[in-house]
Amino acid sequence: MQTRRKWNGIIFDFALMCCFLFGTNVFALPQFLLRFSQDPFSRPEFRNQCSTCHLNPKGGGPRNPFGAAFEKNKHIVTPEFRREWPDHFLPSVTSGAVPAPAGEMKATFLADGQQTILEIDGQHYRLDSKQAKLEKIEEPEAARLIAAPPPAPAVAAEPKLPLRDQPTFDHYLVDLPTTLPYQPGVLSMRFTHRFEQGVINCGTNCAGIGQLYGLDSFSLSSFGGEYGINRWAAATVYRSPVNKTIEMGGVFQLLRQRGKEPFSASFRVTVEGRNNFQNYFTTNLVLPMSRSFYTVAEVFVDPMISFNANPFGAQALPTDPEGVKRRNQGAVGLGASIRFRPRSAFVMEWTPRVGGYHEIGSRNAYSFGLQRTTNGHVFELVLSKSVATTTSQFVSSGLDQLSLGFNIYRRLH
Repeated sequence: MQTRRKWNGIIFDFALMCCFLFGTNVFALPQFLLRFSQDPFSRPEFRNQCSTCHLNPKGGGPRNPFGAAFEKNKHIVTPEFRREWPDHFLPSVTSGAVPAPAGEMKATFLADGQQTILEIDGQHYRLDSKQAKLEKIEEPEAARLIAAPPPAPAVAAEPKLPLRDQPTFDHYLVDLPTTLPYQPGVLSMRFTHRFEQGVINCGTNCAGIGQLYGLDSFSLSSFGGEYGINRWAAATVYRSPVNKTIEMGGVFQLLRQRGKEPFSASFRVTVEGRNNFQNYFTTNLVLPMSRSFYTVAEVFVDPMISFNANPFGAQALPTDPEGVKRRNQGAVGLGASIRFRPRSAFVMEWTPRVGGYHEIGSRNAYSFGLQRTTNGHVFELVLSKSVATTTSQFVSSGLDQLSLGFNIYRRLH
């Protein structure tokens, strides 16, 4: 046993000595230099040379500009990297076949990095490495492919905001509909919450720090869902505790501001039914239109009309104001969204009534808030003069006070 251990020690010492004496002859190239050297477009004079990436010709130590760029590119050779360093790489498309002795195969690598033209004994073949396909082609076709100019470098697109490259994150500013398109096959959930006690311009009943600025008051929470049917249509349903109202309907995308279209537009038609959609039905027609200014701001104009917004108009007394007797209601919503950070925006809206039903003591509703979006959520903190949130009710029930609230929007992919 001791003799065996002795021989094992001798063999180990001998191997270690060989590593020191002959290491310079058998040490493999660094894997990153090997990766560069094996690239079919790398220039031969730079292959297997430590000075390709290092200031020291023997390798190690600080890197030269090419070595630093190669490291920054995660030591991956891409078509874009080749174009940035033309002195280290051959052109992606060669004007002729790779020189070779007579009787051997000639090859021409095309710019797409996928196809190769092979010439074997005067016959031409196209090799597609991605599809693992080899097909014979005629000489004119081979000449056309070889002579084709390399494709223009792709321009990297700027990162887009959620859903689209405009400063609107949600399908609503606060209560006012926007023109943001719905994604096909995506279900979105909408949750709104309004506290009843006012915090600004509310007279003697203004909530202060003792009531946490209205957070201790009663609140109204509404919930709904929206589903994108295709690129141009979506279905919506929404339920509010105000008169136990359920609102359902559809949205149709008419225009999107891109190319020749100067603005975006959609059309909404919904029906509200009180007492859980049992009676007192109201039909709403809304035409949201918007114009965006780069990725910074977007302004909105929403003409709307609500038929039978006041189902009790027939019961009004002769002495009541004319606005109380009318059943229908017309308004024009005005709004804006201003993006001040990539995922944050300030929104505001004002919806003055232009004719029809006008409840006694009601005001034209206006609201503003701060939106914050993620890939799937939009959270909004708002101050609003209306605690009702369905289409006809938020227009007709504006108060003389601003109440605190919030909206949450969630896309379920």
